[in-house]
Amino acid sequence: MRGTPYIYQGEELGMTNAHYSDISQYRDVESLNYYEILLSEGKSKEEALEILAAKSRDNSRTPMQWSADVNAGFSEAEPWISVIDNYKEINAEKEMQDPDSIYSFYKKLVGLRKEKAVISEGTIEFFERENADVLAYKRNYKEEELVVFNNLTGGKIVLQAKPEWKTYHKLLGNYEKEYEIENGGEIILEPYEPLVLEK
Repeated sequence: MRGTPYIYQGEELGMTNAHYSDISQYRDVESLNYYEILLSEGKSKEEALEILAAKSRDNSRTPMQWSADVNAGFSEAEPWISVIDNYKEINAEKEMQDPDSIYSFYKKLVGLRKEKAVISEGTIEFFERENADVLAYKRNYKEEELVVFNNLTGGKIVLQAKPEWKTYHKLLGNYEKEYEIENGGEIILEPYEPLVLEK
């Protein structure tokens, strides 16, 4: 989309929220205070922790997951806030060696933005506005045109294609499948599939 992209530490790896199992693992004063408020309102400890798992600022403060080594390769000393338990599966060292990793996908996105002026300078026109499960838009700049679909759900989605899209080619996606317009002019998006078509 238009604007200046910001990639926050770990986002390019798919680092997750902390999902700490005990309030003692949190460091954020606001989270600690909110936990007490939730308990005083009658929430159980489990319910309060579930709310913090989604909302705490500490989710974005956990150590960068560099490797599967101790403390995720962040430090030989114990960090001030705990490393997330999934650091052995989600870490920079592992993802940099995997051409299908989230890190590799981010590299493709950044490369395309540098290569194609339509991404940084093009106009944007949204469609599929009535469908809350899809983020879809068209980008235009001079002779360049991209059509972008994002399935925001865990299920398949079927969309009606415009006739001209039959001649477009797939520029980017996260599934290996070839792009084709299905029976009668349908585009089928797999769960959580982004699909970028180029004129």
